[in-house]
Amino acid sequence: MTDNNSTVDIERTFKDCPEAVAVLTPEGIIRYANTSLLELLGWADSEIVGHPGEEILAHEDGAKMPSGFRRKDRFIAAADISMIPLADPNGTTLGTLLIGRDCSGRLELEDRVADTSELLREAIETISEGFALYDKQDRLVLCNANYRRLYSLSEDAMEKGVSFRDILQHGLKRDQYQLNAQSADDWLQERLERHHRADGEVHEQQLAGGRWLQVSEKRTPRGYIAGIRTDITNLKHTQAELQDAYANMSLLTDSLSHAIVEVDMDGMCSFINDYGAAWYNLKPDQIIGKKYRDFLSPEHISKISVHFRQALGGRRLQIETMDAFPDGLVRDLQMEFIPKLSSAGFMAGLIIVSTDITEAKKTERSLASLYQVTATQELSSDQKIQQILRIGCEHFDLPYGIVSNIIEDGYTVVWAESPAGEIPVGAHFELGDTYCSNVIGDDKPLGIMHTAKSEFSLHPCYKNFPLETYIGVPFMVNGERYGTINFTSPTARLRPFTMTDYQLICQFADWVGHEIAREQANQALIDAKIRLERLASIDDLTGLLNRRVFLEQANKEVARYRRDRRIFTTLLLDIDHFKLVNDNYGHGVGDEVLREFSKLVQEELRVVDIFGRVGGEEFAILLINTDAEGAKIVCDRILERLRNAPLLPSHDLKVTCSIGVAVASADDVEFSSLLHRADVALYEAKEKGRDQMVLAPPSVPSGKQNAQVSAR
Repeated sequence: MTDNNSTVDIERTFKDCPEAVAVLTPEGIIRYANTSLLELLGWADSEIVGHPGEEILAHEDGAKMPSGFRRKDRFIAAADISMIPLADPNGTTLGTLLIGRDCSGRLELEDRVADTSELLREAIETISEGFALYDKQDRLVLCNANYRRLYSLSEDAMEKGVSFRDILQHGLKRDQYQLNAQSADDWLQERLERHHRADGEVHEQQLAGGRWLQVSEKRTPRGYIAGIRTDITNLKHTQAELQDAYANMSLLTDSLSHAIVEVDMDGMCSFINDYGAAWYNLKPDQIIGKKYRDFLSPEHISKISVHFRQALGGRRLQIETMDAFPDGLVRDLQMEFIPKLSSAGFMAGLIIVSTDITEAKKTERSLASLYQVTATQELSSDQKIQQILRIGCEHFDLPYGIVSNIIEDGYTVVWAESPAGEIPVGAHFELGDTYCSNVIGDDKPLGIMHTAKSEFSLHPCYKNFPLETYIGVPFMVNGERYGTINFTSPTARLRPFTMTDYQLICQFADWVGHEIAREQANQALIDAKIRLERLASIDDLTGLLNRRVFLEQANKEVARYRRDRRIFTTLLLDIDHFKLVNDNYGHGVGDEVLREFSKLVQEELRVVDIFGRVGGEEFAILLINTDAEGAKIVCDRILERLRNAPLLPSHDLKVTCSIGVAVASADDVEFSSLLHRADVALYEAKEKGRDQMVLAPPSVPSGKQNAQVSAR
């Protein structure tokens, strides 16, 4: 169709146009509608041509320009509408060209995109981790609330389009990050390098205030960087608690004289304490994570393999065995295999506790041999003494044993045991040229493990006879000093001498004295039994006699005093303020104080004196053939040593003690009365300010009979 006022062929121009087209008169009447417009509106040409154009246009509230078309079915078709004025060359208005593009599909797509975007945002907000997305230029695209919460000091910088560097610097200025001795510039450079790498590697980040995050960043296919932040503060605290628990367990197990090993079901070592690792001349970390059997000798493996398999089957076992270890020692062992179960109740591995019972076994064998030798009537005294020397050489693992007779400054070999008879009986030396010169006046045993590394390295004996190991003690015959019994070796001893060793050599000395005197053979057998029981009845912590055995010995001394009037004095010692040691340093240090206190006091006593632990921090001593004056000398030495130096140098810990002293009297029918007087004197020492001794009167004043000792 051709417009009468225009040279444009409207029908040919707009009929097949994909956009909806209408031509309006200057008065706004529809003069033409193309096919696309008719299809969009659902009207026929005759139904809209000649009608006002406003009938097919839809306006949003207050809008001048139409936002769509009104369809015949009364629905609004969203459209982008342009209205172009038409004029002839002279400028005369011919009408309006209306062009509309259906945008309902685009709007629908935009709505779907918006919905999807909002759904994504909601999803990101619901995750418990912090999430952030940065574009190719490293500018923030979006982040969730958890991300803002984790980095709260940087939150006001987290605006869309802000660079990652700027956000980091914002946090640095507010001390948000724990730099761990790094400069801010170095920390920033390292963090940016890791961020730009965005390889998905997980690393930990510490924030100020103790918070820990786990950070993972990865680059998307479009080049964006997506990052996840997980708060692992509780996990770190739990790990720290586990590490503390492990350290405490290690401290506990290392304080025990047992080798403790834990292995999994494949035999891999997951734990070994320092004490156990030292048997292999290694540190725990050199064994943990490796097959435990790789550190065992083939002989040891063959001995325990059956028991090992049985224990892995869930059976708890205890065996005794023997093996040689890389540290040079052959050990008798008591091994306990303890099945370890998982939280679900399944077998997870084994805990193997190995106790070195070498000394106990050797002592058991030595005491049995000693008893057999001394009990027999078939051997002469000479033969018995020779056998005792052989027992001692075997027990101490030392080749030479000597019984000497010391007269004034002369030392004569009376009996000797040596591999090839190197030490002749009758050999005579100056007493000062022997190690025995150092024990003859002390009346107590002396042990030297490695002379070259000890205070005896300049001793004349070491110069003349380079003996690296020595243990010896003087002995009496009929109340008179006779000489010494000692065992030596030219090589250093690997295993330290124990309290049992010192007790045993004293027992050897006693038996030699009995045999030399040819007296009291039956009494000697009884004493051996008593000593055997004493060795089995010592206090586990200090190695002293326990309360029961001490009181038995004390009552015998009272009976002997009433029979023979052999004077003796009782000392009751109590460590001052011991509760404060436990409260301030812990019970482990408290136990160490008790052990070191026992050793210090023992060093001031003679072999004949009887020393026992009768309470928590309370000790008792019987000073044989000692009156009040002699007891005061012993007490003064003990008190002075405690005052002059820390008992535990490692903790710079000094302790003092209070001592109650009571001399046996005719009124003492039983030891309980003597102990009570010493107890009252001890209470008085505490009342007077501690760190002193108080001598009890022969009888207790009636006003103090019920004195309480709670002030200790």
